[in-house]
Amino acid sequence: MANLRDSLVNSLVGTGSSLRGDLVVDGLLRVDGDIAGAIRSSGKVVVGQGGRCESSIQARSAIIGGLVKGDVCVTERLSVLDGAVIVGNVFAPRMDAEGEVVIHGDVEVSGRTEKAEEALIDFQVRHGTRVPTVDLGDPRKGAGTEGSWRK
Repeated sequence: MANLRDSLVNSLVGTGSSLRGDLVVDGLLRVDGDIAGAIRSSGKVVVGQGGRCESSIQARSAIIGGLVKGDVCVTERLSVLDGAVIVGNVFAPRMDAEGEVVIHGDVEVSGRTEKAEEALIDFQVRHGTRVPTVDLGDPRKGAGTEGSWRK
């Protein structure tokens, strides 16, 4: 059964909107506009067909339908939709790709969700992925630029 938190949009960057800076979200984030900065979500990140992210993305799961320039790292499942472009490295225990997609970078699909978080951290260290290191259980702690960073 699908997680209810993954079906209710918590945060939205809509068409015609843009955000510059790092974003920490507790729940689902949908991007149909432009984001420049690191993204970290405790839930799902959806980049719509018109969405453009110049960002590293770390989330539990993600659906990419637009353009991402940065690493995409998930602990459960990544779905890449027809026409999507990822210019960066990809880590996912499970990955689906529909139609014609472009991924320009290293891709690691382990096939196992157990110990995925440790494998994800190791992958990020090897590839120099920049993500906010905050407690996603309480996104108010260290949100924005005041939190510590791992590079």
